[in-house]
Amino acid sequence: MNAKRSDLARSQRAFFSFLIYRATLGTAISLSIAALMLWTDVGGISSLMDRASDSWMWVAFFCFDIWVTVTGITIAIGIWRLGEWRDPPG
Repeated sequence: MNAKRSDLARSQRAFFSFLIYRATLGTAISLSIAALMLWTDVGGISSLMDRASDSWMWVAFFCFDIWVTVTGITIAIGIWRLGEWRDPPG
């Protein structure tokens, strides 16, 4: 490897801490969005899911879809805000 071990370990730690922070932030935001959408029954989603025989499965699918979308957007915004093309290298 060309990089020193300490530089590589520090960059790996920074990368994974960035991902963990963004995933945690996305999880918190998506839980609040899903709870708000289910509580206010936006578009009749909650009442439609309650009528199904496996309503827990539809709620789980709905929350998973919201989680994937919001967490992906949160990570993308974090990557977008990392720097600009004018930043000097290294």
